[in-house]
Amino acid sequence: MDNQDEQVYLAFDLGASSGRAILGRAGRAGRISLEEIHRFANAPVKTDKGLFWDIEALFEQMLRAMRLVAERGIRLRAIGVDTWGVDFALLDENGELLERPRCYRDGRNIGMSRRIVERIGADRLAERTGSMFQDHTSLCQLAAAAEDTPDLPARARTLLFIPDLLRYWLCGSRVSDCTVASTSQMYDAVRREWAVDILAELDLPAEILPTITAGPAIAGTLSRAIQEKTHLGAVPVVVGAGHDTGAAFGLCLGEDLPPPEDLVVISSGTWSILGIFVDGHLPAGVLEPTRFGYEANPDGSLRIIRNLTGAWLIEQCRKVWSVMGVDCSYESLVAAARAAGGEDNASAVIDPQWEGFTHPPEMPAAIADYCRDTGQPIPQRPGQFAQVIFASLAESYAEAIAELREKTGRPLRNLYMIGGMSRNKYLNELTARRAGVNVIVGPAEATATGNVAVQMQA
Repeated sequence: MDNQDEQVYLAFDLGASSGRAILGRAGRAGRISLEEIHRFANAPVKTDKGLFWDIEALFEQMLRAMRLVAERGIRLRAIGVDTWGVDFALLDENGELLERPRCYRDGRNIGMSRRIVERIGADRLAERTGSMFQDHTSLCQLAAAAEDTPDLPARARTLLFIPDLLRYWLCGSRVSDCTVASTSQMYDAVRREWAVDILAELDLPAEILPTITAGPAIAGTLSRAIQEKTHLGAVPVVVGAGHDTGAAFGLCLGEDLPPPEDLVVISSGTWSILGIFVDGHLPAGVLEPTRFGYEANPDGSLRIIRNLTGAWLIEQCRKVWSVMGVDCSYESLVAAARAAGGEDNASAVIDPQWEGFTHPPEMPAAIADYCRDTGQPIPQRPGQFAQVIFASLAESYAEAIAELREKTGRPLRNLYMIGGMSRNKYLNELTARRAGVNVIVGPAEATATGNVAVQMQA
């Protein structure tokens, strides 16, 4: 049995390719130590109707983790949930799912951002929401649903983002927070309100949007049914950092780091979210909304972000290579990439954001096709593929940093690399050289640590 005098928190950190349950312990001077107690896979399910998340299976894994906590006799101070952004579920009048949540990579979203801009104007959409113009935003997904399955938005009484839905199933509370709401392209992060006028102009139901909490708060306690299933007591469930990137960037606000005018942050997992902290929106027209947008931190402050592909490319390659019996550990792939590329030589450079990499049947084949079509050498061995991927990621980081320097006038000489990809020393070295930055390596578990920190605040 664990020490009952400890303050122990349970953080669920669910990404687009895996989920984890992590115990966070508050130590002296506010230090947080982490212990992973359960890890499970996550992947969208393709059907003849589209691409969906098996949300029930994810929730069952959460319950399993909670039972493991109970078996160890741990008394939890609180539970928090963070996930990827933009995706949501629609609930009927009884609080039941109308269908499983769609994955942001669902094909019906393609072209929706352009069509929305044509209807209401790019300047107006950028001014009201500050979000990047991308086909996978919640606004685009809701508009796609209204066209493809109009009965579902019509029957919906509540829209909950993925962390909100999982929290609702834990404690019955149907609330959200600014970190995940600001990924939706339906939220005005400056005024801290839903952009209901934008939804009205698109004939979309704004009344289904959830209440936004003003900051970290207790949403409720575990329902009696969940207590019976997990053998835990009435543990508080926290709302405040539902978006995984928001949790990670929120942690940076309390770190001893260079000043904002000299700092770029990359939170890198399946996606690499590159951002800088700002006091408010820059003047209209400074940022290109197809490339940059604004998101909220747990305290309501803002950051400018660019969504860039992260570990997605290498993760999808590893799935193919593992079936072939290739050693797919990150250590071996990074070593092979370094050997293939030397100090900074890339036989080929791909565009990690190319739509053909969104969900190809086989990622190595898609990369080979891209290189062939662009007249570049085609990688043959896993190490060569990994080298092309890492060099291309570093190039995409450098381009985004250069653009932010130009648009903001900031020197941005330091890069704080956090998240799982921060452990890739080769990628960090490539990025430092190509972007002309000093790379400061932060916690690989920034999201989970930020999740626990928000629980402590609540």
